[in-house]
Amino acid sequence: MAFDPDRYEREVIRPLRGRHGRIADDLPRLYAVEPGMTGAQLQEHLRRLRTYWNQRASGPDSRAQVCKQLLATDEELQRTPGVALSDPDWWQAQFQRQAEAAGQAVKQLTADLVRAYGGTGQITQAQLDGIAAEHPALRRDQVDEAAHQAKLKVVNAVDLPTASGLDGSGYRELEQRLGEVGVDTVVHLLHPDLARPFTLVQRFGVVGGQRLTLGAEVVQERLAAAERAADSPAVRARKRALNVLRTCIANGVNLRELALFQIVERLAAARGQGLPDVLLIRQATRLGLTQEDAELVVASLPAGLDAGVNPAARVRELIGDGDLRAARQALAEVPSTDPEHGDVTTLVQRQEAELGRLLGEAETAVATRREEEAERLLRDAQRIARDDPDLERRLRRLPPPPPREPTAVVDGASVRLVWGPSPSAVAEMHYRVVCGVDRPPASPQDGRVVADGTATAAVDATPPVARKLRYAVFATGSNGAVWSRGATVQASLLPPVTGVTVHAVPDQITISWDPHPELIAVHARRTQGRPPRDASDGTPIECTTSSLVDRQIREGDEYYYALTAVYLDGRRERVEAQSTVISAAPRAPASPVDGLAVEPTSASGDGTRVRVSWPVGAGGGMVRVRYSPQPPPWEPGDTVTMTEIDRYGREVPGAPRVEGDRMVLEADVPTRPLVYLPYAFGGTGVVIGLSVEVGQLNSVRQLDARRAGDQVILTWIWPEGVGVVEVEWSTPDLGEQRRRISHSQYVDGGGCLLPVGSGGGAAAVRAISVGPRGESRSLPAQVAIDGRSIRLSYRVESKRGPLGRFSRQRTVVLSADQDCSGVELVVVAAPGRVMPLRVEQGVVVDRFAGLRLTRDVPLTFEVEMPQTMRRPYWIRCFATGSVPLTTVDPPVATLKVS
Repeated sequence: MAFDPDRYEREVIRPLRGRHGRIADDLPRLYAVEPGMTGAQLQEHLRRLRTYWNQRASGPDSRAQVCKQLLATDEELQRTPGVALSDPDWWQAQFQRQAEAAGQAVKQLTADLVRAYGGTGQITQAQLDGIAAEHPALRRDQVDEAAHQAKLKVVNAVDLPTASGLDGSGYRELEQRLGEVGVDTVVHLLHPDLARPFTLVQRFGVVGGQRLTLGAEVVQERLAAAERAADSPAVRARKRALNVLRTCIANGVNLRELALFQIVERLAAARGQGLPDVLLIRQATRLGLTQEDAELVVASLPAGLDAGVNPAARVRELIGDGDLRAARQALAEVPSTDPEHGDVTTLVQRQEAELGRLLGEAETAVATRREEEAERLLRDAQRIARDDPDLERRLRRLPPPPPREPTAVVDGASVRLVWGPSPSAVAEMHYRVVCGVDRPPASPQDGRVVADGTATAAVDATPPVARKLRYAVFATGSNGAVWSRGATVQASLLPPVTGVTVHAVPDQITISWDPHPELIAVHARRTQGRPPRDASDGTPIECTTSSLVDRQIREGDEYYYALTAVYLDGRRERVEAQSTVISAAPRAPASPVDGLAVEPTSASGDGTRVRVSWPVGAGGGMVRVRYSPQPPPWEPGDTVTMTEIDRYGREVPGAPRVEGDRMVLEADVPTRPLVYLPYAFGGTGVVIGLSVEVGQLNSVRQLDARRAGDQVILTWIWPEGVGVVEVEWSTPDLGEQRRRISHSQYVDGGGCLLPVGSGGGAAAVRAISVGPRGESRSLPAQVAIDGRSIRLSYRVESKRGPLGRFSRQRTVVLSADQDCSGVELVVVAAPGRVMPLRVEQGVVVDRFAGLRLTRDVPLTFEVEMPQTMRRPYWIRCFATGSVPLTTVDPPVATLKVS
């Protein structure tokens, strides 16, 4: 079942060359899928098939056009709902559909052939070959089975266009782009949704009353739509084809005649293969023509019309396909009396001159080390003369361009190299990295090979120390016949002291490290209370190449040590690496840290922010915390080395701060269950504390706060399996408070009732799970608590007595349901029949500021309406203050003066 490129080209690519319109009708054949392929076989088969299409699509011959169509079809299929190209069951359905369609097609073809050849009872092989070419979905034995007799319908002939109106290159460009789009004619390009037959012989019209045109306006509309569409190969091809049509219109080409010529040209080619008229009529209707126009066009084709190309046209076709050698040979068959003899001779000579120019410039580019330019020129030459084997040999012998911009970064005791790929059109490049000392390698065999493969990065794990390292990266094609020039980069390696371990006790500091194999000495200097300024600063300390012991110390002080590695360079001279500075402080033994608490505070992407805390003074010294998905291999109270602790998980980053009686550290960690391990530094080593496991616990959902006077009822949806939550709330009146509530308490109380006072605040709820390593807490669900507003009520009273209602004086009585101060009352009058909703919608009659109200004790204010205020008008009050206020209006009838 392995993919066979030669067989695929022979059975699929070649029959599709020059074919127009949709090619996705026979998917098993196009994808070369065989029955019984497994899912894994399908994936590997599709990968190799798409690689084949991509490699051939950039070629110079007509195979490239077919592969571009196949790539565009493949891209559309992958976006189509319901298409599963990697699913064996989906392909089995395609085989079944293909078999059913083939059976129907054989039945239809049988009826067509009966009608076409029934009068003579025979058919030539050439005619049968043409029928087979027009039915690529059928096997040849199926076409043979359908061969029968038929009769012909006669219609009146009309004059048909003999030219497209475009020059040869313009027409070929249009046909190529239409093939990439997957449409047959310019009619379908301009009206892609057209599903009804149309006429073209006398005029362009659509059956069914649709009023469509083939003019400049519709071309411009389709261009604008294509510019707005998402980019794809099909959209790019559509824009190119539309631009050709825009140029046609500017040059006076009639698009109706162009579309008719496209159909006539294809019918003529089919007749040249011997197809009977009944099939030509069916082909014309498949191209979109009405039955009447199809019959008229087929009847109007000259009886002896042959699609065979005359010698001059053959030369032009070969030039267009890039077969210059064949064009030279075909030129000899063009009679000197042929009117086109001079033109095609000039065309061949022009292409030969262009080929010579490209080859000459390619040789110059090679000589001046411009390999990328040389490759481009040779591939341009190959597009002109793809049938010249010498060009392929030149390309195989051409060194590829060198890799781009290599970089070398010293990483400890190794060198990491990265480079850009060689800018060659070769699909898969191979790279070799070679290291030279004091000089760059001249060839892929000159020096120590560091890496050899297709990757564009490498690591030199064993570079020489204290030498000038010169790296060269060479590139070659997959055959490895010719290597590029080397792209060079240099580095120098002086590894500092690494793998340092410190052991401090009250009267001694011991430091050890991992010595490099080429290390000859280590210089050590000590400073007290501050880091050394350079390798010469501080007191010299005697040491070996792997450790030192310092007893000239005092407990509680902090000491810094500069460790400088010394090597020999190529001239056997001593050179020093950059100093490694470490610190140590003699301390008493530490104790296990107890009381570690970890709680998530927020989540973002793949990370979670956590708040880690422990009691101030815990451990008796400096405390750090590490996290890991796995529990620690030690028990609380165990003493380990720094090297051992560094191998466990990762350290929680950041510097802790003091908050009350606890040390607090906030950091971002991965979102997954983790074990947090505290450890304290002491003079005898690192002491393991009591670890805490924090799982990935779901938060409560749909947290809601409903106010009930000075209390708030919190409700939420509990996560599955959670029986306890912690509620934290803060208000201006009561400060911060915290309590835990079980699921049964929540159910019995109908929620969680919290005292909050009249002010606003916020509440947060965390789900809690208790495990063998402590509590796990979820991220908090949070909700804001609104402050309780004070209700202000007022009424507006007229003067008493029979004439009171006509008086302009009014009494405003104001009261509050709570004590409050800093209240401002604004009395507004507004003429008309619409009550004012805001102060600015009326006239301010009076304003009373700085009011202090006692609960249920009314305040009285006398106001007088302006003389200019004419009935009807409204009187309304508005109140503001430093606390939330709600103004309650009296009955509307008491506010309106009519």
